[in-house]
Amino acid sequence: MTSIERTAYPRFKRQLTAKELTEIYTPNKNEIAFAYATTKGESNILNLVCLLKSFQRLGYFPSLIDIPLKIVHHIRSNLKLTDDTVLGYENRKTMYRHRTAIREYLQVNQFNQTGLHLAIKAVNESATVMDNPADLMNVAIAELVKNRYELPGFSTLNRLVRRVRNVVNQRLFSLVLSRISSDYQERLLDLLERHPLEYQTSFNSLKQLPKSPTRNNINDFIVH
Repeated sequence: MTSIERTAYPRFKRQLTAKELTEIYTPNKNEIAFAYATTKGESNILNLVCLLKSFQRLGYFPSLIDIPLKIVHHIRSNLKLTDDTVLGYENRKTMYRHRTAIREYLQVNQFNQTGLHLAIKAVNESATVMDNPADLMNVAIAELVKNRYELPGFSTLNRLVRRVRNVVNQRLFSLVLSRISSDYQERLLDLLERHPLEYQTSFNSLKQLPKSPTRNNINDFIVH
């Protein structure tokens, strides 16, 4: 699996400054009004606003237990809720209802078949000119964000990229193979045959790094 650190997939920062907390995670008056118009109870108000501010930053809904306590405390303080107001849903249906309300409020589409096809199309086109899975994952992320789609889980994107990349590579390999004569294909296969005297293949010699440009080395290179 591609390492998440090598991609642009959004994550919470491990260390947040006071400035970042204020600029990124402070709910404004409209967002607070939206929360109170959508749900009831201090705990649910905290749940909804924490999900809202997290989604604005990440582009997807994190698990509540993954939201850093520093962010939760900051939001709870700005909402003027008591310190014993805890984060967490008693009813999962309420959580799903909050997620739907947040998508509508932010005008973001839930990841669905249309979003999947957009990501596949973008990766399919890019895989002909780039091969690094992390780069291809960034292409998919950018395409979904551009079209205002919620990001799927990292593992979902990773599987998508691996599958499409494999299909594109197989197509390119088949295209190259179709343009090589059968005689030349045999010559290429011969490169992998191990010579009994040298105990190595011709391919081992072919892939050697260039030596210093002396006459003997140049002559050896020409012979090979």
